[in-house]
Amino acid sequence: MRGAAVKSTAGKTAATLALLAFLPGAASAAELGRYATRLDVNGDGSGRSVTTVLATGAPSETFEVPLVHGGWANFRVTEAPDGLQVAPPKPKAETVRVTLPAAVANGAVPVRFAFAFDVPAALAKAEDPSNGGRLTMPKESRTFRYSFVNTQAAPITDFSVLVTLPEGSRFQAIREQLPKPKKSEVEPRVRLGGEGGRQTAHLQMAKLEQGDDTSMQLEVVPSRRSLLWLAAGVVLSALYLVRFRDLVARKGA
Repeated sequence: MRGAAVKSTAGKTAATLALLAFLPGAASAAELGRYATRLDVNGDGSGRSVTTVLATGAPSETFEVPLVHGGWANFRVTEAPDGLQVAPPKPKAETVRVTLPAAVANGAVPVRFAFAFDVPAALAKAEDPSNGGRLTMPKESRTFRYSFVNTQAAPITDFSVLVTLPEGSRFQAIREQLPKPKKSEVEPRVRLGGEGGRQTAHLQMAKLEQGDDTSMQLEVVPSRRSLLWLAAGVVLSALYLVRFRDLVARKGA
């Protein structure tokens, strides 16, 4: 009787495991080895984002890939191997469903795919003091904000975001870069640089587990000085020359 009970329990366990194997995401082994996004900001404050992903998993495995929260439109797949399936996300969705090819090697070779979408408002509108509110930054400044949360079980080994500003704009200050780098990390969370005459900001994060988040907030200003400052500089220069001439005249007398 005891042996029969053990066999019965073992049989039920095997049946349960077999059932779980067919449930979506029940035994997901997918991993995102790389999640790299490039966001090019246009002069009008809109932008275009392209994300490249390297994923490993079982043949025909289906999993969810996190998207940036809100503010995107016109999602499209720009790169995909044969057999990869990407379900078009609904508007304002925070994930996109991906199914790996049936012929993929089981976790041995990463699968590369990429998707793009438009960002209608990459830069926040300039502050308007006409309503009597107090400005928190110079009137000509704009704010760039980016935040990402890994809401899915698949960990992200290498996460990065590269933002390029339009010509005529530059980053004035890094207002936020989270999470703060650990003592063991050599580089800052956000690094400013340049590319082809355009200024860039690069956010990077290693090992994003489920529930981990990262964000950055930067102040953007015109790289060219305003005509008002130019006029003020001309006036000050003229006053200095007049004053210097008077000093020379006095010494000569």
